[in-house]
Amino acid sequence: MKKFLVLLVLLGVVFAFGTTKIRIGATPVPHAEILEVIKADLSELGYELEIVVFNDYVLPNIALSTGELDANYFQHVPYLESFTSQRGIKGLVSAKAIHVEPMGFFLKKPLSELAPGDKIAVPNDPTNEGRALILLHNNGLIELKDPSKLESTVLDIKENPRQLTFVEIEAGFIPRVYTEDKTVAGAVINTNYALTINLNAVKDSEFIEGGESPYANIITIRETDKGEAWLEALISVLTSEKVRDFINEKYDGAVVPVF
Repeated sequence: MKKFLVLLVLLGVVFAFGTTKIRIGATPVPHAEILEVIKADLSELGYELEIVVFNDYVLPNIALSTGELDANYFQHVPYLESFTSQRGIKGLVSAKAIHVEPMGFFLKKPLSELAPGDKIAVPNDPTNEGRALILLHNNGLIELKDPSKLESTVLDIKENPRQLTFVEIEAGFIPRVYTEDKTVAGAVINTNYALTINLNAVKDSEFIEGGESPYANIITIRETDKGEAWLEALISVLTSEKVRDFINEKYDGAVVPVF
C-alpha cells in the first residue's frame, strides 16, 4: 500500500512538470473569447492556458516586457511599434497575425458605374483615413504617393483616374451619411460600424481589408521566445480551422481571420 501511494505521488509530480502554463494578456472582446476556444486543445498538448484580461492598452505590453506574461493578444503592429517607441521598450515582436477588425468599401451601385465626381466618404481621423486610402490604393481605385504611409490623407493621393470626390467624415457618422445622403455613392466603413446599418463587410462590400492589412491583431511575444515549443503549439491551435469557424460564426464579419 505504501509503495502504491509513493507511485501515485511520483506520477503526480511527473504530470505537474509535464504541464507548462502559458500566460497571455488579452482584452475581453474578441481576444479573450477567441483564446477561450483553444484552452482544451492546448491542454491536450500539455499546456495550461491562463488568460489575463486587461481593460486598457497600456498594461499588456508592460506586463509582457517585464516577464509577467508570456504573450499578449490585443493590438496591431502599428500600435505596438508606436507604443514601444514612446515607452522605450525593446524586444517585443509579432509572432503571428490572427484577425482583423476590418474596413470595407461599400457602394450603392456597381463598381463599373462609378463616374467622375462621385462622392466617396472616408474617415477623417489620422489612423482610419490612412487605412481607408490604403484599401482603395490596394484595389486600384487610387494611387497614393506612399502606400506604406499609414497616416495618409486625401492630400497624399497621387493619381485619381476615376476623378472621384473624397468627403472626409468622422468614422462614426459615415454609416448614416452613406444611407441617408443620396449624393454619396460609396464609403469606406469600419466593420463594426457597418454592422449598425445591417451591412456585412464580407458579403456586402466591394472589397475588404485582408491578411495584408497592417492592422491585423497579433500575438505579441518577447523576441527571445521565438522558436519556443509552447509558442509553436499556441500558434498551431490558434490558427486552426476550429478557430477560423468560431470567428466567422461568432462575429459575422466584424472580425475576420487572416490565417
